[in-house]
Amino acid sequence: MEPTDLIDLSGLRMSPGEGRRLDLTVLLDAVRLSEQGYAPDPDLQEVRLDISRMLGGGYALQLRFDTTIAGPCMRCLTPTRSEVEVDVRELEQKKRDPEEQFDSDYVKGDELDLHRWANDSFVFSLPVRVLCRPDCLGLCPECGKELNDDPTHTHAKGPDPRMAALSGIRFDEDGNLVQGP
Repeated sequence: MEPTDLIDLSGLRMSPGEGRRLDLTVLLDAVRLSEQGYAPDPDLQEVRLDISRMLGGGYALQLRFDTTIAGPCMRCLTPTRSEVEVDVRELEQKKRDPEEQFDSDYVKGDELDLHRWANDSFVFSLPVRVLCRPDCLGLCPECGKELNDDPTHTHAKGPDPRMAALSGIRFDEDGNLVQGP
């Protein structure tokens, strides 16, 4: 099925109070989060669009779809997948009084930009963190070892680098400072 980018709402020829349900296909774009690339899977997504023609003119719109995002875990960098559920609504209603007017950023005239609406909604519905599991321990900050494989991983404590200058100080048996090496 070919992806749908734009929908001519007036071409649906809906009477006020009438509603339609459309099952469409939209191409979702990959996104970058925390300098990592994440791709929707599948990128060609089946969506459900409910359109209602409002009595005073305009449209009430609802877009729904479920997808998956694939990319590296934000803590340990292993490949992972997270479920994404999108359920958003928009109103497009022109009134004489600007205080009562609702303008959708996705409707220009009678044309709905479904591609942009679906992609924006997808991004806004993403999880705050894409993790391989909720309790992911991430990577060791010292050596980069994955801590999920070895949660007890530690390193021997080295000397405090702030004290490195003191390591060159030498004393003789009487406790006097020795100059030079």
